[in-house]
Amino acid sequence: MSKVKIGVIGVGSMGKNHVRSYAALKHLCDLKGVFDLDGERNIGIAESYGVEAYNSVDDLMSEVDAVNIATPTTTHFKLAMKAIDKGLHILIEKPITNSVEEAQAILNAAKKKDLIVQVGHIERFNPAIQALPDILKDEEIVALHVERMGPYDPRIDDTDVIQDLMIHDIDVVSSLVPGDITNVSATARKVDSEKHMDYAVANLSLGNGAIATLTASRATKKKVRALSITTTNSYIELDYLQRKIVVTGRQDIMADSSEYKRNNEYEETYSNDEEPLKSQLAHFINCINNGTRPLINGSDGLEALKLTKVIQHQVYNKDKQINIARSN
Repeated sequence: MSKVKIGVIGVGSMGKNHVRSYAALKHLCDLKGVFDLDGERNIGIAESYGVEAYNSVDDLMSEVDAVNIATPTTTHFKLAMKAIDKGLHILIEKPITNSVEEAQAILNAAKKKDLIVQVGHIERFNPAIQALPDILKDEEIVALHVERMGPYDPRIDDTDVIQDLMIHDIDVVSSLVPGDITNVSATARKVDSEKHMDYAVANLSLGNGAIATLTASRATKKKVRALSITTTNSYIELDYLQRKIVVTGRQDIMADSSEYKRNNEYEETYSNDEEPLKSQLAHFINCINNGTRPLINGSDGLEALKLTKVIQHQVYNKDKQINIARSN
């Protein structure tokens, strides 16, 4: 079987990491080249990895089997539809597009041509997240609490913290507790941005009765990536950055854990040698070769976007607030 020929469109802060990872996966794919509107950056990245810097998207697409789209979200739809029209498989960075209607159009077009659409919700490739389903298989989830916080990044000035950060956790929570969301309550505020919310909290009522609270911030000086899950039998804490899970309350849930702690507390660190981004891209390639459904396909990306838009609508279109004064 010949290697999948791949091109990367957009080699900015995220795209250049995709190029690096594809170059490291040369046993699985043939990285043909890159395209970026910034000509100097386009040439620089191409020369760094010994691939071609294409002068246009069309030139690149004519030479590959699949494209990796890592451009600003507002460009995703046009690029994805062009790729589908040319019969190419797509890995598209999150969010899938800027609107639900555009995302649905991509899915419809790809389905007609039996093409793979994978969406770059990278947290699902974190080895700690991948370990959670086994830990939760006999558990009834009562509540989930997620914190995704860090400092303000002035480079990200075209969207808010909900679409930039919270969407990761929307996708993770949806994968852990599938089914309808019966109620959404959200609030947010601007801190450093003029137009966009920098701190947001969303409370979700899930179809099975569980409650999820998602906090996303780009106004917090410390970087935090944490998920905690309360079940009827245990309390589970996950640190995305350290790839660590601590379970308290059930002696059997992690019986083979390498470390025992007080109060029936078990800890496991998942030290996968391959970074989540490489795992994500290798998965994309294998799905193309095997004709299998991606872990996060276009439909998953669409569902995450739908809930993101619901939360954004609540935050930006709230009815006039009622102030309740405290008595002296």
